[in-house]
Amino acid sequence: MNKTTKDKTILILPDGPIAEENGNYKYSKGERLYIDNLAKDFKEVYLATFVLRKGSPFYETVLHSEFEAKNIKIIELPSSKYSNPSVFKKILQFIRVFKVIARTVKQVDVCYVFLPSYPSAFGAFCAKIARKPHIVYGADDWVSASESMFRWDKNRMPIFYRAYAKLNEWMEKKIVSSALFSVAAGGQLVEKYQRLGCISFPTTPRMTLTSSDIRERFDTCSGEVIQLVNVGNLIHDKDQHTLLEAFALAREKDNRLRLLIIGEGPEKAPLKNLTKKLEIDNYVTFTGYIESEFALYEFLSNSDVFVLSSITEGFPRVLYEAMCMRLPIVSTKVGGVPYLMKHQQNALLVECGNKKELAEALVSISRDGKLRREIIKNASKTLDDVFVSMGDRQISGLLCKYM
Repeated sequence: MNKTTKDKTILILPDGPIAEENGNYKYSKGERLYIDNLAKDFKEVYLATFVLRKGSPFYETVLHSEFEAKNIKIIELPSSKYSNPSVFKKILQFIRVFKVIARTVKQVDVCYVFLPSYPSAFGAFCAKIARKPHIVYGADDWVSASESMFRWDKNRMPIFYRAYAKLNEWMEKKIVSSALFSVAAGGQLVEKYQRLGCISFPTTPRMTLTSSDIRERFDTCSGEVIQLVNVGNLIHDKDQHTLLEAFALAREKDNRLRLLIIGEGPEKAPLKNLTKKLEIDNYVTFTGYIESEFALYEFLSNSDVFVLSSITEGFPRVLYEAMCMRLPIVSTKVGGVPYLMKHQQNALLVECGNKKELAEALVSISRDGKLRREIIKNASKTLDDVFVSMGDRQISGLLCKYM
């Protein structure tokens, strides 16, 4: 008899918050679709997470797409009442969060934890106590992400920061090594989790694009204006500050360049101020978040170069979307990016935070037609392989095999 998960309940602890608007819960579209599709294979899904409401600085970054599955139950985790809580108040909040998760774990058959996330760490620990299996999704390397997750100035608190980073490393190892299996964004995390003793697989790409959405073109940068495009939340991890500084340097060598930044977030005002300071505000456009996929793909297909400036990533879905629109890619070589994207083959890769190297890559990709066309051609082959690996039932299939 074939195994099924249709009679199972699952607790999901995502690596980020969701948003609430007029009683409806929303999430970033790719993540929302992933959870909605997962819900089709389970009796009930408990989604335990922090909930953002209007007025939160990160509210707009997740207020994108409403959950559709009727068998998803939202378990709201207690949020801090303070904008900058002390260590003691943060510990008290963690205790409240732990209690909620512990009660929920008892009601489910399996716990699905997304890393890096402290609620997920609590979930894995509670699952072990309750003798419930847990599985892992690796969105980003916890050790690499520690610096951006640290809430205080690490230079002023170096001993505290080192202890914090070591704690993260220890938790990641314990959670992953004791998991039933794991899936991860990017080859770097898959290999790391395997070294930690966990059966690990590349996660199914979280995108709605299909092969019919591809815009076939063999070159870009043929007009009088060359439009660079960046898509992502306007937050510290995406490092659009370095992108703007690199863009200013690149324009000194090629004044055809323009920059389009698509996204919303708490760094928007500082980024706009930086464009004025660098005297590039006439050449940079901020669109805000674009909800319509059709409109987003129109912006991508009308651009010439895609640029990713992040300082930490698993493997961003937007790179798949850029390849689908046949955009040559310039990216920082972080997380799982170098495992799929190869320098001067299907992308140009630079060190994160290096504005001069990024500027040189932007100028090079805009001027070197032969290199640009080769990158577009090779990226199209990469995308073909990605489409072959896509599927909605990865988690339920693996649970039937290993549970």
